Amino acid sequence: MSDPTATTAQTPPPKPTWGETLKVYTEPATLRMLFLGFSAGLPLLLVLGTLSFRLREAGIDRTTIGFLSWVGLAYGVKWIWAPLVDRVRLPLLTRWLGQRRSWLLMAQLAIMAGLCGMAMVDPKASLEPIVWCAVVVAFASATQDIALDAFRIESSGTERQGALAAAYQTGYRLAMIWAGAGVLWIAARAEISSADLYEHAAWRTAYFVMAASMLVGVATVLLSREPRPRDAQADRNDRAAVAAAFARDGLRFAWPQALLFFVLIALLAAMVRASFGAMGLPELGLYLALGALAITGLRNGWGEARPLHMPVAPAAAPAVAWLDVVIVEPFADFFRRYHWHAALILCLIAVYRISDVVMGIMANPFYVDMGFTKDEVAAVSKVFGVIMTLVGAFLGGVLTLRIGVMRTLMLGAVLSAASNLLFAWLAGIGHNVQFLVFVVSADNLSSGIASAAFVAYLSSLTNLQYSATQYALFSSLMLLLPKWLAGFSGKFVDAYGYGNFFVGTAILGLPVLVLVWLATRNVRTQPGERPAVPVD
Repeated sequence: MSDPTATTAQTPPPKPTWGETLKVYTEPATLRMLFLGFSAGLPLLLVLGTLSFRLREAGIDRTTIGFLSWVGLAYGVKWIWAPLVDRVRLPLLTRWLGQRRSWLLMAQLAIMAGLCGMAMVDPKASLEPIVWCAVVVAFASATQDIALDAFRIESSGTERQGALAAAYQTGYRLAMIWAGAGVLWIAARAEISSADLYEHAAWRTAYFVMAASMLVGVATVLLSREPRPRDAQADRNDRAAVAAAFARDGLRFAWPQALLFFVLIALLAAMVRASFGAMGLPELGLYLALGALAITGLRNGWGEARPLHMPVAPAAAPAVAWLDVVIVEPFADFFRRYHWHAALILCLIAVYRISDVVMGIMANPFYVDMGFTKDEVAAVSKVFGVIMTLVGAFLGGVLTLRIGVMRTLMLGAVLSAASNLLFAWLAGIGHNVQFLVFVVSADNLSSGIASAAFVAYLSSLTNLQYSATQYALFSSLMLLLPKWLAGFSGKFVDAYGYGNFFVGTAILGLPVLVLVWLATRNVRTQPGERPAVPVD
């Protein structure tokens, strides 16, 4: 006789009504994410998109602007210090505000200081100081993202993450309106001369206003509650138990795990070296081959019967335990839960936004070279276009609740790649505001849908115990390869033109479709495992 409880367990939960779906956007946790999303979105354009417009107007060549976009690699390596944000307590601040809010406040104050530095430096007179200030802003912004992602994930359950992601994206895009259109509007109004010339004083005023705008995030942090405060005593007990185990048994691990760790670190170092022309294809091929070997070993359980053993001295055990719990365990937990399928997930994360990110670096130089004025770019690209992104983010949040994350993820991938072809079309037309409205609207609508679905997908992969570190790993991978490739975008445009560049960025999105399809099959067919994300 069949077990009635088994039948009940297999029955999918009823889908929420439209009223219940929309009500989630009025909940306090969702509203907090709106304002914190604004704080997260403000610095990004000011060190990338808007800065590229400012530099191009100041006469900086496209190739230099492309390479300067590597400032954004700070967002791609934030997983390195994410364990510190996850566990290390800040003197005085953590006791006052809690783990998440203390790191948020410190990062926001650093962003404000860096933006003030960018306001005071004239890139036309000296480029290096403004680059260093941009680096400070980028690293502080990446740190804010680490703490904010953990704050968001810990503020609600998995079923609400799509709505929180949509609210986050809404605030994020509102900030992009202000950091894009707002800064251009302020700079245009602050110009003394009516001639179309670069004026440092106008940009200085605009960047000072942007620094003051970070007070929105500061106020939200101070007025919010700390979600799920960490049990410090439980953490100490956990580390003590791990230290005792290390002192007794030493370190034990299968050799494919050690090899995969080496490959990941080597690939990160190789990307940095390649930025200076120090890595060739043979070296890259070696790393990829070793990575494939390690993944095969993990899949087949090589080395588990006779693991590598390393003794640990009792005096060193507490320090090794701290490193294991704070730094190693968040990554090891992810691989334990997903086994070799983790490689598929990481590949999807690494390339999902590649079309948008690579194309975005050259968008503002493209507008300048097509003859669009500050006011035209502000009105169309930075206001109307971002409003369409908000619509897309809202639709993405609703679709994740109605049809599932994976289907929405596939829809966003298709639209993001296809919309880049419209920019190639606009490059052939030239200066035409009506066509610019259509192209920017379609691109931002697709970007909003893709972003909301992708944030919900990444959130579903995290273990709440390691939310800051694991989400930082995922979001870092999301940006690392695209940001690195984007550094060569100016050189590509100089050699082949804007039309070929935009077509090329659309082609970059084709492998994403295959990876989403494979990830969807993996979610549906894994025996004996709970799906990581809803698919129906």
